[in-house]
Amino acid sequence: MAKFNFYLREKSKDGETPIILFVSFNSTRLKYPTGKAIYSKFWNETEQVARQVKDFPLSKELNSYLRFIKGTAEKELESLHNELQRPPSIEELKKRLDEVLNPSDSINYTKEENRPVTFLELFKRFIKDSETGIRLTSTGKRFDKRSIQKYNTTYSVLETFGKKYNLTFQSIDKNFYTKFVDFLNKPIYGKKNEVIKKSYSLNNVGKYIQVIKTFLNYATENGYNSNLYYQSKQFKAHKVPGFSIYLNESELTDLYNLDLSSQPHYERVRDLFIVGCWTGLRFSDFTSIRQENIEGDYLHIKTFKTGESVVVPILPATKAILEKYKDKYPNSLPPAIANQKMNFYLKEIAKKVDSLKVPVEVEGIKGGIKVITKKEKWELVTTHTARRSFATNVYKSGFPAISLMKITGHRTEKAFLLYIKVTPEENARLLMEHWNKLKKQA
Repeated sequence: MAKFNFYLREKSKDGETPIILFVSFNSTRLKYPTGKAIYSKFWNETEQVARQVKDFPLSKELNSYLRFIKGTAEKELESLHNELQRPPSIEELKKRLDEVLNPSDSINYTKEENRPVTFLELFKRFIKDSETGIRLTSTGKRFDKRSIQKYNTTYSVLETFGKKYNLTFQSIDKNFYTKFVDFLNKPIYGKKNEVIKKSYSLNNVGKYIQVIKTFLNYATENGYNSNLYYQSKQFKAHKVPGFSIYLNESELTDLYNLDLSSQPHYERVRDLFIVGCWTGLRFSDFTSIRQENIEGDYLHIKTFKTGESVVVPILPATKAILEKYKDKYPNSLPPAIANQKMNFYLKEIAKKVDSLKVPVEVEGIKGGIKVITKKEKWELVTTHTARRSFATNVYKSGFPAISLMKITGHRTEKAFLLYIKVTPEENARLLMEHWNKLKKQA
């Protein structure tokens, strides 16, 4: 009699671990990947189901899917047995389950018989599964456009690299890592000395490596990869804090007072940016504020990126802009435009502000080499400068960091501190002001 059981691949793992269906029959056993993963703390090992607890709201959906997988396996095993008039082999059952559960993604991906899916073909499927919702984030949400774009960009880079390197699951080793990083670090020039491929910064190299690691997790969980070198410490996705700026209160005042009445499209972009600077919201959030988010003197927002619910006070600058656009737009704010376009306009606007025409040394690592360039501050202004400006200015005012994190929606102090752009001189001044305040109170 066949037995069908679910087990976790690594039940002692801190993060998510794949759920595997074990089909035991005729003295053999098939380990079939369900394509789903779960944190061990949410798994009921005795019942072999996800625990229905408040912290894991997707338990019912996951359990329903697991029942479907199990029911399908039972049905197809019996069907195969009847068709063959004998117990099927593990390979025959796996092939049937692949055909039934993933009809558009069967192993004969290129319509060629008996040919396994290649590294890049499975990478394409990985992107498709992420786009269509077959593959979800750890919180059960669909991947956003930026993630899909990142996956597609990584695929394009791998496709180019693969013209000179044999990309297979078994070839992802130390040699691959060294050559791929070297490939990313070096620019490629054409016959007329034009740049065909630029060299990448350390963080961009790290992003490509991280996507590859994510993909290989997917390939491993789905039974296509058994080479685990990518999990070693040698296969590291490097990341260093990127260079960024913030605008202090004086600079924000100069920007806000800039007369842009002759260029209303610039004025709307500037005003929306100022809202970001005094709410601390991400671009995806301050460009999506609706009238129902405004409750008296507060904004009630569920953040797009993390799903955190935050309450943000409507400070004077934001209140003035809401009054300015009242009755002009449904949410009393200028309409949003694409992030890339807004960044372009912001630089054009910031260029008009005299206090932003100051030199800034930009430090980074590119092509594996430390590079320092000089730019004017206005050149570095982006939509993300708004969130950093809010966090830094409020922090400098003496507002408690823990309370500020509740407003910005940061879950860890480490992540929050990356947003604080305070110089050593400013820190020293803050300490001096704190000390003088204590002495007056004594």
